[in-house]
Amino acid sequence: MRKHPSPARRRTGAITLLSALVFTSVGVSPAAAHRPAPLEYVALGDSYASGFGAGSYEPCGQSPFGLPGLLDSKKQVELVGNATCAGAFIFINEADPSIDLPQQIQILQGKQVLDGDTDLVTVSAGGNDAGFGDFARNCVGTSDEICAQFVAGRIAALPALGLSLDTLYKQIDQAAPKATVVVTGYPHLFSPEFGAPLPISPDAQRLINAATDILNGVIKASAKANGFVYVDIAKKFDGHGLGSPDSWIKLSSPAQFDDLHPTAEGYKSGYFPAVRSSVNFAQLQK
Repeated sequence: MRKHPSPARRRTGAITLLSALVFTSVGVSPAAAHRPAPLEYVALGDSYASGFGAGSYEPCGQSPFGLPGLLDSKKQVELVGNATCAGAFIFINEADPSIDLPQQIQILQGKQVLDGDTDLVTVSAGGNDAGFGDFARNCVGTSDEICAQFVAGRIAALPALGLSLDTLYKQIDQAAPKATVVVTGYPHLFSPEFGAPLPISPDAQRLINAATDILNGVIKASAKANGFVYVDIAKKFDGHGLGSPDSWIKLSSPAQFDDLHPTAEGYKSGYFPAVRSSVNFAQLQK
């Protein structure tokens, strides 16, 4: 004798069938209905964080073609706060009009977008404090000796920069204790191996690239010590510095205010894939 399903089982079966029909009728699978929410993302930092060099600027040199805008274009990420500002320092610099990192943190906390719910933070900082923005003034069109003296002075000050970075990173960690914090280094400005004529000697170019590596080493050590993710940008820019036929560093004639920064292609093909390969967004969404 065939056994007939109990009323309870018939009701369960009907509910299951009804659910399947509903999902099918609207073209949505049960898995899609439970797709994780995008990561709440906040961007902090200096001109290399803001997208300076890529064009189409908003206040503080922010460009939609910089790293924050590129990450925001992904469905897994939602940019809820962008306080990046060209010229920003780790500490508040009263002599400079830029919005420095402590002020950026305060602004985003005031907007309640940098807090315990923040999932992802990117930050680029340290270059301005180390005085690396003065390379053009001290090394372009000068002797190798003058450039070498300038670079040596900047390198000597880097240990103090590490302490400043530790202070900054602790502020970020306190503001967003659950966030994955991604710290980006700086790219090499030059590709002296191509031998293209520039108003700076190949030896000086190599010297500046080497100093950038030392700066990145200080940033990496501090980031790792604070449990942050460090992303090496210099590797992605190999063969794409000034002098390369495929340069990702902006240089204009006559000179422009955003020169010596990555181009839109530099952010797209350098910064973006470097961060994507270092951070598993799908894993962070779980």
